[in-house]
Amino acid sequence: MSYNFKTIHPVMPAKDMINVILSKTQRKTPTVVHPGYDISRIRGFYMRKVKFTQETIHEKIDAILQDFPKLDDIHPFYADLINVLYDKDHYKLALGHVHACRNVIDNIAKDYCRLLKYGDSLYRCKMLKRAALGRMCTTLKKLTSSLNYLDEVRKHLSRMPAINPFERTLLVTGFPNVGKSSFVNNITNANLDVQPYPFTTQNLYVGHTDYNFVRWQVIDTPGVLDHSLNERNPIEMQAITALAHLKACIMFFLDISETCSYSIDQQIALFKDLKPLFKNKPLLLVMTKIDIKKFEQLDQIDQQKLQEVIQSENVFYSQLSNKSGEGIAIVKEKACNLLNEWRQNLKPEQLTGGNPNLLREESILQGVYIAQPKRVNQNRIPMIPQVIGKLNRPTLKDIQEQNGGAGVFNFPLQEHFLLDNPDWKYDAVPEIMDGKNIGDFVDADILQRLEELEKEEEMMDQAEIEDPEEEAREQMLLNTRDQVNKKREMIKDEHHMKMKQQVKLHQPKLEDAKEDFAKKGIDTTFLEQRASKFAAKKALQKQKRQQQSSDDSDDNDMELEGTQRKGRGDALSRSRSRLREISRSRSRGNKKVLTAQEQAMERMSKKIQRRRRNEAKAGDGDTKIDCKMPKHLFTGKSGIGKQSRR
Repeated sequence: MSYNFKTIHPVMPAKDMINVILSKTQRKTPTVVHPGYDISRIRGFYMRKVKFTQETIHEKIDAILQDFPKLDDIHPFYADLINVLYDKDHYKLALGHVHACRNVIDNIAKDYCRLLKYGDSLYRCKMLKRAALGRMCTTLKKLTSSLNYLDEVRKHLSRMPAINPFERTLLVTGFPNVGKSSFVNNITNANLDVQPYPFTTQNLYVGHTDYNFVRWQVIDTPGVLDHSLNERNPIEMQAITALAHLKACIMFFLDISETCSYSIDQQIALFKDLKPLFKNKPLLLVMTKIDIKKFEQLDQIDQQKLQEVIQSENVFYSQLSNKSGEGIAIVKEKACNLLNEWRQNLKPEQLTGGNPNLLREESILQGVYIAQPKRVNQNRIPMIPQVIGKLNRPTLKDIQEQNGGAGVFNFPLQEHFLLDNPDWKYDAVPEIMDGKNIGDFVDADILQRLEELEKEEEMMDQAEIEDPEEEAREQMLLNTRDQVNKKREMIKDEHHMKMKQQVKLHQPKLEDAKEDFAKKGIDTTFLEQRASKFAAKKALQKQKRQQQSSDDSDDNDMELEGTQRKGRGDALSRSRSRLREISRSRSRGNKKVLTAQEQAMERMSKKIQRRRRNEAKAGDGDTKIDCKMPKHLFTGKSGIGKQSRR
């Protein structure tokens, strides 16, 4: 199985963890308690805070302990790799320190909850709670160094490649700068850094490739030098760990051109030194950089040494050049076949490590037999059916470009019509409108008839020009029409003038009434007295109206002069009120026309009065606020969710 160390959650520093835990305790537990409460209620209030803090710390520490891998439970390859990179003892001590602090905090909470059961006052319970939380935070502060170390380990583990110890693996090893990373780049999708100096690769890198429809992983290891195990640094020890624990095909790269700064003898010595790690594993000796010097171009002594190593160790060998690409595919195929043959002799349980998915896949692959027919040396040309026709026939786009391009050439759509008779493709399609064929109404001689009509019109125009009597007749008709129109307008004007004249009503007179009464034999003396009395009264009323109109004009002039001297607002309102008290005449001629200045003053006074009336103010200086704090808005405790309404 593969291990995904990227899922490990970040480890908070001790100070941040304390702040988070105390803040959560304050938010998730009640915050109000009073001395008047029952003592059991006060004890429960503070015991709840202590227990909640202890549970929160326990959860966070448990998450740390569960995220980090346990060296005894994971694959030995990862256990030794962690030992090489981070020191197994230091790693275990850090996790043990965190685990011990968790137990200490649990005991602290248990002890103080026992003491809180006997608290006899709110103050004593509060002090016990404060002491409990203080001791827990002090214990967490002691984890500062351990938590920082674990966070650094987490960061480094998350950057490690995901290596599956049970997958088909090609492991590349050898001296530095012999072409290992270049080979991995050539056969996989990895993009490793390649430089002409040694120790470019300082960690394990993984690339993936496919062979026989199966996924393979190729691991590039750092260069290994020829010295004792105790003298090797952590970079070299990563390669040693991979060689020791991974069931892979070992590909030992040997630079026969000696451009890697190491001779062939030194490389053979390293091969023999690493021989115990190659035991019970398929091994392939790869001679690189044959573009510079091939195996046949070596000295006789070097060739003999390499032949002795190959024969004595029963090692398969091959040659390649990463620069020219020669032999890369052959080396890959040979290495994959060696590993497949070796895995055939092992049980699926040994290859998969108990993983059910890998076990099912391996059992299927081992039971599959790939049959291949015998090769026949015969040149078999591809068979193309006649229905397809020519494969290189021009497309519609090619035809369009040949005939002027888009916008110039129109595709002949009739070619693709599917009709019963192919001869119908290019027939003229009738145009139908309102269920009728327009072609039935087309006159074949329409152009000839149009020419005849044009000639007839020209002849008529010539005839009108040549006949002077016709022109005189038309002029006479026009004059007659103008005279008729003028007469009609005059009649309309006379009618309007008559309508404008007011009809004079017949008003009865005193003489007519006397004659009428005399004919009937009625005495008219009382009628004359009544008429004289009514006339005197009417004359008196007319005299009063004339006097009042003259007085109104004098009062208006005096009031306007007073407003200019004293003030426009109040004086104008008083003058208006006095004028309204006097009963005015209903005649239209007595209405006074105001000037623009007077109209502006009147509008201003109305605006001032409107503001006072709307706001119910006593005057301009009235700025009193009756109730500055309405009781319905400021009564009661303001809890969560009330501020937005207020």
